[in-house]
Amino acid sequence: MSTTAGDLDLLGEVAGVGAFADVARDAVTMELQGRRVRVMSLDTLERAKRAAGRRRDLLDLAEIREIRRRVGS
Repeated sequence: MSTTAGDLDLLGEVAGVGAFADVARDAVTMELQGRRVRVMSLDTLERAKRAAGRRRDLLDLAEIREIRRRVGS
């Protein structure tokens, strides 16, 4: 799924993080296309990207840092 913020991945399990219940524990709620949805927290996303270790995932870490800077977290 594509959003104005980029692509959205829907996964049942995340490498480096675990199953849905593990991800849900730290999830945050936000509005997406007029609906309130729970999404992976930036901390969890960062852990998943580091665990995946692919070049593109490691490059995403810079984008995560920029998001943190913009939102002040």
